[in-house]
Amino acid sequence: MTDPHSWTATETLAALNDGRIGAVELLDHLLDRQARLDGEINAVIERNADAARAAAREADARRGEGRVLNGLPMTIKDTFEVEGFRATAGIPDLAGYRPARDADAVARLRAAGAVIYGKTNVPVAASDHQSYNPIHGLTRNPWNLERTVGGSSGGAAAALAAGFAPLELGSDIGGSIRIPAHFCGVWGHKPSYGIVPSRGHIPPMPGALAPSPLAVCGPLARSAADLELALDVIAGGDGTWRLELPRARAETLSDFRVAVLTTGFPVDPAYAAAIGAFADALEREGARVTRLSGPPAHMATAGDDYLRTLFAVIGAGLPPPELDAYAAAAAPHGADSLAGRINRAVRSSMAEFAGLMERQAQLIAAWNAWFADHDVLLCPVAMTRAFPHQTEDGYGPAAQMNRELDLGGETRPYLENLFWPGIATLAHLPATVRPLPAQAQDLPAGVQIIGALHADRTTLAFARACDAVFGGFRAPALGG
Repeated sequence: MTDPHSWTATETLAALNDGRIGAVELLDHLLDRQARLDGEINAVIERNADAARAAAREADARRGEGRVLNGLPMTIKDTFEVEGFRATAGIPDLAGYRPARDADAVARLRAAGAVIYGKTNVPVAASDHQSYNPIHGLTRNPWNLERTVGGSSGGAAAALAAGFAPLELGSDIGGSIRIPAHFCGVWGHKPSYGIVPSRGHIPPMPGALAPSPLAVCGPLARSAADLELALDVIAGGDGTWRLELPRARAETLSDFRVAVLTTGFPVDPAYAAAIGAFADALEREGARVTRLSGPPAHMATAGDDYLRTLFAVIGAGLPPPELDAYAAAAAPHGADSLAGRINRAVRSSMAEFAGLMERQAQLIAAWNAWFADHDVLLCPVAMTRAFPHQTEDGYGPAAQMNRELDLGGETRPYLENLFWPGIATLAHLPATVRPLPAQAQDLPAGVQIIGALHADRTTLAFARACDAVFGGFRAPALGG
């Protein structure tokens, strides 16, 4: 039998339910592993071992009572309020904040029997594709310590990859579940907008109730089956309404209609070729594959509309000094540059935002019609695989406006990394990420599987079918 730290959540729960391992025994194994191996990685930034052991003892005592996640050890992204822990979101002003209650999604995990032992690292205010902040420092990729884990659920993905936890709770507004999964070789699911409660997530600041028009909460794991298991726990209404997602459109690869897109936004050629090779492999398995020569027509302005909407949301809560930082960062660039457009977006008027909401509604309708002929859309998760750390220039989006990324010899603005995840985010679509079967340069790479609105079970079923054919989780080589 493999070591418990390498099991998927589904395998772990089977072992717990069968009595092959106890919840306390399993928790102690993961606590010991994290203590030995997490020093340079810095994925788990706070632990509460005593409370977790008490919860694990309770789980052992109630074995067989039918709680879906009974005894499963978990870590939680440090943007969620979790009773017994700080909730900082990497924001210095929240360094001492201790919530009195769990975020709604966390409460559902606890009610299902999960044992929460730690919090995982994030960028400041969950606003970067790297995970570092002045409170907890930098999280490094378990595959290569010189590279980023992604963000903002970077600590979450690193903890999964390194064998510190079998399941995590993340959030996503700009690829924050999907990019860390891609960079760290794990699985992640951005749900359809609105199906998982977000109360208790930071940002917005503690006590806020209005949901973001783009952000979602969702699971990260080591298999598609784990993602679906977790989604069923955290999704649904508040007691006044009930969620019933449509069944998957297909279950085996040969029954899926698959569109593949690797053009329209910047992407490293080697990464695009890897997705193309994956499409070839799917075709050999009988999937009906359509290789798109360019983005669908309704995507013509979607990238710009997404950036404008995202930064309008970000800018709505910024004080004047932070808005001034955007202006200063944009000043060396032209008015029509990416930086210039972002600087204008953070100052959007209500009339401008209302226009963006109408274009978003038109885009959602157009995708709904497009998915009548396709079950899933495969595309890159980001522009590149995990890139070297760039942290010396400060924190937050304003600092990112002057960064660049290398795409196989071509440099592109750092914040263009938002374009690929923005396809699903702006249109409220579900998107599942799983690793590609092959990897290059000893770094994993994932593929984004996008489905129609509320077709979460379809993207998850496709990923699950890929798991069965192409294999499951591969762990990076760590000491011990």
